[in-house]
Amino acid sequence: MRFFDATLSSGVSITQTSLDLKQKLRRVCLWSIVGLVGGPTALPAMAEVHVTLETTLGNIVIAMDDERAPITTEYFLGYVKRKQYDGATLYRSASIDDDPSPQIVQGGIMAEALNSEGDIQIEQYGAEYLEVIETTKQTGLRHERGAISFARDLLYTGHVIPEIVFCLRDVPAMDAYGRTKPDTRGFPVSGRVVSGMEVIERVTQQALGGATRIPFLEGQVLSEPIVIQKAYILGPDRVALSSDS
Repeated sequence: MRFFDATLSSGVSITQTSLDLKQKLRRVCLWSIVGLVGGPTALPAMAEVHVTLETTLGNIVIAMDDERAPITTEYFLGYVKRKQYDGATLYRSASIDDDPSPQIVQGGIMAEALNSEGDIQIEQYGAEYLEVIETTKQTGLRHERGAISFARDLLYTGHVIPEIVFCLRDVPAMDAYGRTKPDTRGFPVSGRVVSGMEVIERVTQQALGGATRIPFLEGQVLSEPIVIQKAYILGPDRVALSSDS
């Protein structure tokens, strides 16, 4: 497996059918509410779940879009609740187009895979694949400044992996139909940065001399990865929820 080529749940396999059904049920519920109160202006606000990433450079608060990307949100929150991002790192800064200015920052629980010998087995990092890809065509979300997306295993399965991708500027190549290899599905935008973009920008200012056995990532790996000290879900009042929430 290799990291997202512009790059890199429970044990139950999540299928495209479950995604379609869940989204249809949400739409039915929304329109039922509209019918009861008399018009589209009564639609509730978009559902978001806020998560804080405390890093050695400062805090990043992200809002996961549980309305438009429910399955990817659930996948990510599972890792947060299990505290698997505690001690993870932000390890990559790169541009994947002709503009040399920083475009993405990547991080997560699989930094050690950068120097793995042989095939990478994500299970050894405590990770699991997400088989469903909620494409930007389905969700209406885009890879633009502040967007949160996730990497995919492009070499073997094509499935989503729990490596977070922060967009510093537009990345149309990561949207659905933005590329053709290995397919046209792109990557799953599922949230946005609420605060802390300056922290992500500071990541791009770090030295890029980190080692990797993956040729196309040479020159993109931080010499000293930024540690995510703690990740946790925030309640409506922006207070951290307990780990079993």
